[in-house]
Amino acid sequence: MGMRIAQAAVMLLALLFLAPFLLFFLNTFKDKDHIYDTFHMPNLLYWDNYSRMFATSDFIPSLGYTILICLFTLLIIVLFSSMAGYIISRTRNRWISSLYLLFAAGQIVPIQTSMLPIYKIGVATGMINTAPFLILVYVAGGCAFATLLFAAFTRTIPEALEEAAAIDGCSRAGIFARIILPLLRPAAATIVVTTIYWYWNDFTGPLIYLNSGEVSPLMMTVYKFMGTNNTVDWGPVYALCFMSALPMIVFFLLTQNRLLKGLVVASVKG
Repeated sequence: MGMRIAQAAVMLLALLFLAPFLLFFLNTFKDKDHIYDTFHMPNLLYWDNYSRMFATSDFIPSLGYTILICLFTLLIIVLFSSMAGYIISRTRNRWISSLYLLFAAGQIVPIQTSMLPIYKIGVATGMINTAPFLILVYVAGGCAFATLLFAAFTRTIPEALEEAAAIDGCSRAGIFARIILPLLRPAAATIVVTTIYWYWNDFTGPLIYLNSGEVSPLMMTVYKFMGTNNTVDWGPVYALCFMSALPMIVFFLLTQNRLLKGLVVASVKG
């Protein structure tokens, strides 16, 4: 009896979380005369909002732009953080080992405190309003957690594997590339599935550091598509928001098991 009550409570909680998204999705099939009518039954054959959205917005270029930013950001984070985590976990030098505490301290610094200095750096270097600068900002913000996680994973790898490779004449770089990096794939997958959502849905970063480009990331495209007047056509806006969220919904459905395992592993090893 108690188990059934618990299951019913979980189902009710799931419905409460799902209801706003369902209403949001159904609004994409309503015309502008009924967009504010919550109880109006949508016509699932009404695709005018989507056709107008594709015709008047930069969804496709923005989608490709966002994918490139996420790919390069995660690639750089995984590559450099794995090397940093490896050195920190294997080096017996106390000064190098103290970097672990430095990366841990970076986790508690609010991002809002660094926005103005970062913006000034972008202006001084001439990189403001460019995708490489936004990628560097993302990398700087994500490397601390990734390095801590890679260092924790590396400590679980037996050093005997490296010693055997060194005896065979493998260099330090070769040991990392051929032995350590392949064994760090679970950690890399954890980093990807737990952080991509933040880069994909970030609005503050593009608003501050990438505000005047011809092509914008998806969140900025949604913002610009809404306009600044009081007569927003919400049908195409709903359609654009749904299409912007759809890739992450599909990604979550395909990687939800990896996401849950990654959160557990990160909490235990970190």
